[in-house]
Amino acid sequence: MNLFAKAAIAVVVLVIVAAAAFLAVRHFSSSAVTPQQAEAFVVSDLKQQDPSVNITIVNVSPSTLEKGSWNVVVGLVYNASRACPTVLIEGYDYPAMTLLSSLYNLYTSGCRIYGISSAPSYVISLPQIAMARATNVSAPASSYVYTFGYNNTFVKAKHFSVLNSSATPFGENFTDVWLVNYTATNANYSEYVVLSSYGSSLGAYSVAK
Repeated sequence: MNLFAKAAIAVVVLVIVAAAAFLAVRHFSSSAVTPQQAEAFVVSDLKQQDPSVNITIVNVSPSTLEKGSWNVVVGLVYNASRACPTVLIEGYDYPAMTLLSSLYNLYTSGCRIYGISSAPSYVISLPQIAMARATNVSAPASSYVYTFGYNNTFVKAKHFSVLNSSATPFGENFTDVWLVNYTATNANYSEYVVLSSYGSSLGAYSVAK
C-alpha cells in the first residue's frame, strides 16, 4: 500500500472517530442539562445580545425534539421605557436547537399593535402595549415624542380599574383605563394620555414639571 493510500485511510479513520466523539459529547451534554441550566443559558445569551431586555420566563418543559433538551418559552420586552417598546414571546429548544428561536407571538413593534384591528374584543394587558398604542393613536403624545426626541423621552403606563375625576383635568371618572405618562429630560412639562383598555385615546393633558 502506497503512502497516499495510507494517509487517506488515516484521514477517514480520524473523521469517523471525531464524528463519534462529537455525537457522544452532544448526547452526554443533552442528557446532563437540567431545566434550570437550560433556562439560565437562554437568559444569559439574551442578556449578552441586549443587556437592557426585560425577560420573563413563561414556561420550561421537556422538548419534543430530543430527549434531554428543554423548551424554554420567554416573554421579551425591548426598549421598555420608551415610546415604542417591542413585546414578543419566543421559544428556545435547548440544547437540541442551541439558540435558534421560534417566534410564538409578536404583540407590538415600532408602535404597531398586532391583532388589535382584527379583534374587536382586543384588551391591552401590558403597560408596554399601552405605551405603544398611546403613542400611535394620540396626536399630543406623538407630537411630544417628536418634539423632544425619542431617546430623551421616558414613558410609563399604569392601569386603573377606576380613575377618579380628581386625578385628571377632565372632571369625570374613567373605568378600566391606562394612564400613560411621557416625560422628556429636555422638556419643562410632561404629557399624559388616558387610554381605554380597548386601545382608544380618551384624552390627553399636560402637567408642568
